[in-house]
Amino acid sequence: MNEDKHNLLVCTVGGSPEPIVATLKRWKPVRIRFIPTKETRERIETDVVRLAESEGLTLDPGRYDVLELSDGQDFDGCVYTLRQLTPVVEEWLGRGDLYQVVVDFTGGTKCMSAALALQAQRWRCVFSYVGGSQRTKEGVGIVISGKEQVLHAYNPWDALGFQAVERWVVLFDQQAFAAAASLVDRAMRNVTDPSRKRELNALKLLSEAYDAWDRFDHKEAESKLRDVAKYENDLQAVLGPTKSEHVRAVVSEHRCYLQQLVEGSAPSMLHVTDLLANARRREAEGRIDDAVARLYRAIEALAQTALAERHQITNTKQVPLTRIPESLRSQWVSRAEAETVFLGLQDAYALLNALGDNLGVKFKDLQLDNRQQSPLTARNQSILAHGFERVSEKVFGQLWNAALQLANVDKSSLPRFPHLTS
Repeated sequence: MNEDKHNLLVCTVGGSPEPIVATLKRWKPVRIRFIPTKETRERIETDVVRLAESEGLTLDPGRYDVLELSDGQDFDGCVYTLRQLTPVVEEWLGRGDLYQVVVDFTGGTKCMSAALALQAQRWRCVFSYVGGSQRTKEGVGIVISGKEQVLHAYNPWDALGFQAVERWVVLFDQQAFAAAASLVDRAMRNVTDPSRKRELNALKLLSEAYDAWDRFDHKEAESKLRDVAKYENDLQAVLGPTKSEHVRAVVSEHRCYLQQLVEGSAPSMLHVTDLLANARRREAEGRIDDAVARLYRAIEALAQTALAERHQITNTKQVPLTRIPESLRSQWVSRAEAETVFLGLQDAYALLNALGDNLGVKFKDLQLDNRQQSPLTARNQSILAHGFERVSEKVFGQLWNAALQLANVDKSSLPRFPHLTS
C-alpha cells in the first residue's frame, strides 16, 4: 500500500496501548477515529496519547475523534453504532485518490473486532492487524510489550469480492442486467488485485451485453459478447468450470445470432424471433403490457417479412396501389396518397390473404382479423397503445400462442439468455 497517502485510521481500543501505537507508527494517519467502550475511553488520553508522544508521535485533540460503543460484548449494538462511520469514510475517500482508509481491529473485545471487520468489508480500505514476534505462555498468550508488528495489511475487497459475485449471480438470473453491471463495477473500483479486477470486468461485460440486447441494441450487445469471449479464463476462475462452460457455449451461439441480426436486412425472421424472446422475458417479469406490445410488433414484423421476401413489397408505409389486388384496391383507394397506401397490421395480413399467401390465410383462421374477439384488440386498448386498460395474462397467452403458430416456431427454439443457478 502507498504510504504517501493521506490516511484515515479507524481503530478499536482495548486495554493495551502498544498495538495502537504500532499502528500509528506504521500508517502515520492524518486523522484518527478511535472506537472504545466507556471502560476504555479514558485510556486514549492516559495511555495511547502519552505512549505515542514518548515514541515521537504528537496526537493533539483536534487530530482524532471518538466513537464510543455502549457495550463491547453486544455484537448487534456494535454493528449498529459502527454504521455511523460509513458517511465519514465515504467523505474521506471522496476527496481524491490520495486519500485512504486504514481499519485496525486489533484492540477491544472479539465482538468489537468482528463488528468492525463486518462493517468495513463494505468500504474501500486497508485492513491492518497488529501481532507480535514474541508472546507470553510459550507463544500462545498475549504479545509482549515492545514486540508488536503489523502483520496484515490488505484490501478486504480482494478477499471478499466473492460476495459481490454471489449477489451478481442473483441479479443476472433475475435479468436485472443493468443492476448486475453496476454492482460489479463498484466492486471492481474497490479491489486492487489485478486478477480479481479482470474477473469482475468479465462479469460486467457479460451483464452489459445482455442489458444492451434486452434494449434491442443488438450491435452493442454483439460487440460486448465479442469482448466477453476474450475473458474465458477469468470467467472460469470466478464462476467455476461448469457455469463458465455454459456461459461460453451460450455466448458463442448468441454472437452468431446477433451478428446475423446486425448484418441482415430488416425485417426478417430473426427480428421476429428476437421480439418473441423479448416478450417471453417481459412476461416472466410480470410486465404483461410490455410483453403484449412486443408480441404485437412481432406479429406485424412477420407480415412485413412475408411481404418483403415473398411479394417484393418492402415498405408497408408506402405500398403502390398497383401492387394491391382489385378486391382491396377499391376499398383503400380513398385513403391513398401519391398512389400509395399505408398498411397497418390488419391491412398487411389482409393483403397477404388477398395475395393467396398462407400466412394471411392462417391469420384469418386464427380469427385475429375479428376485431371483436381478437386479442389484438385488447392490446390496442392497453395503456401502452391507445387506451388505459391493463392487459390480462389471458390475453397474453392467447396472443403468445397465436404468434408462435403464425411464425411456425417452437418456443424452445427462441434465444434464451444464460441462467447460472439451478
